[in-house]
Amino acid sequence: MSFLSAITLMPSDQSIRQRILERCRCRFFSSGFTKVTMDEMAHELGVSKKTIYKYFPSKTELLRELLRTKMDEAQSGIQRIAGQSRLGFVQKLKEAYTFAGQQVSELGQPFLRDLERNAPEIWKEFDEHRNQTVLRALRNLMEDGVRKRAFKSDINPQLLLLMYTTLIQRIMNPETLSQLPLTPSEAMAAIREVFFEGALTDKARVQYHASQTRIRP
Repeated sequence: MSFLSAITLMPSDQSIRQRILERCRCRFFSSGFTKVTMDEMAHELGVSKKTIYKYFPSKTELLRELLRTKMDEAQSGIQRIAGQSRLGFVQKLKEAYTFAGQQVSELGQPFLRDLERNAPEIWKEFDEHRNQTVLRALRNLMEDGVRKRAFKSDINPQLLLLMYTTLIQRIMNPETLSQLPLTPSEAMAAIREVFFEGALTDKARVQYHASQTRIRP
C-alpha cells in the first residue's frame, strides 16, 4: 500500500480505525515505532490485536498510514494559510513556516531516527511524499512572494527555491538533528530567521518582524 492509497469504510469502522490511528500516532511519534508493540496498543485501546489487524494488515501499513495522514494535514494547513486573502504575503509566509515547524516538531527525534534506521523503505516514501506535498506547498507560496517582489530583485527565484528546499532536506533529518543541540522546531526557527533575513526586501523584512503570528485551527 502506498502513501496515496485510499480506503473506503463504513462509518462505524471509520470511527474505530480513526481511534487506532490517533492513539498509535501519539505513541509512535513520541517514542519511536519499534519500541511500541501491538500488544501494548491493543491493551491501551481496549481491543484485541485482531481488531487492529482488521484495519491495518501489519504494523508497517499502520506506520505508512500515519505518515500519509501527517503529510496530508501539513499540506492542507499550508494551503489554507496561503489561500487567506485577508493576509499579506509576509504574514502568510510567517504563519505557513510556523505551522510547518509545528508539524515537524510532532515527529520527535526518536521516531525519525527509528524510521530512517529500521524502516528505510518507508523513510524513502515519507521523504518523497514530503517533497510532493509540504515542500511543494511552501514552494508555491514562495513563488507568490517572488511575483509580489517581496524578495530581493538580485536573487534568482530558481536558486532561492533550491536553497530553501535544500536547507530543509539537509537539516531536518535524523542524522543532522542528532548532532545539533536543538529540537526540530528550534531548528526550523533558525532556518527561517537566517534564510528570510537575507532573502526579503527591506520593506518585506520590516513587515516580517512586525507581523504577529497567530496559528488558527
